[in-house]
Amino acid sequence: MANPTTKNLTFGSVLFSLEGLRKIFVELSDIVREQGELEISQLAKNEDQSEEEFKTLKDDFRENAFRLLATVNFEDGTSIHTSDPGVLHLAPSGPLIQSVYLSNITPFKHRLGVEPEHRFELYIDLRQPALFDASEIVSSPTPNFTNLSISGSRSGWRSGIEEIVRKHIIKHRPVRSFLHSGFIYDLFLMVFGLPLAFYFCWLSSGWITTTFSATNNVVISAVYVYVAFCAIWFYRFLFSYSKWAFPLVEITDQATRPAKHRKIWWAIIITLAAKLFWDLTDPYISLTRLWTLF
Repeated sequence: MANPTTKNLTFGSVLFSLEGLRKIFVELSDIVREQGELEISQLAKNEDQSEEEFKTLKDDFRENAFRLLATVNFEDGTSIHTSDPGVLHLAPSGPLIQSVYLSNITPFKHRLGVEPEHRFELYIDLRQPALFDASEIVSSPTPNFTNLSISGSRSGWRSGIEEIVRKHIIKHRPVRSFLHSGFIYDLFLMVFGLPLAFYFCWLSSGWITTTFSATNNVVISAVYVYVAFCAIWFYRFLFSYSKWAFPLVEITDQATRPAKHRKIWWAIIITLAAKLFWDLTDPYISLTRLWTLF
């Protein structure tokens, strides 16, 4: 018999649906029952057992050991532990789902006292990152614990579990995976943040010169530094707001606050881009004069 191996998978930024999660639940339950039948078929009856007792034991294993258990955590702090796929739904005025955990370990261990050789754990982390979190280093990757762990000696078990989960992922989103990875803040700071600071300084240069003309160059330089710092803080807000509005893992059916804020995010980006385009191109193609013609 082959030695058991363990495979751990992460998915990056992915999109699920409640219907897809229910199908994952049902299909994983089927494959757990299939594995159970393989193992039950290898059981040997004790000499002191009757045929009826042996049959009852096997039926007990089918019912209580080889099954799936889900834990669904909601935003209001409540949790549900069940083997019913129907638990994966949203009540019209109920709380949103925060995480989903599926595994065959707990029922087997509760019945037999040991973990099964063929086991898996699927955890779907639907938590949104905090808009501002002083405890997290801004350059750190966004914490998200969505993963799939599969253990077993049978290759059909390992590939079957993985295939079921992957085929019900609606969409992989590499751009979001990139946004939530490590040191992206620093990269975007060089590409967007510092140019934005210079732009803010240039934009406010007329006001600074007029307002502080009676002072010396040290004061004027200090004002420019403060303007640049304000621009960097605006960039930091926009970066955090982007990660909050576009979380790593989502369910299409959930109308979360970040999903509702994406229109605001796009309005900020489009307004800023339009303003920047106008200011940078107007001296060369005289957009202001063209605007007055309409």
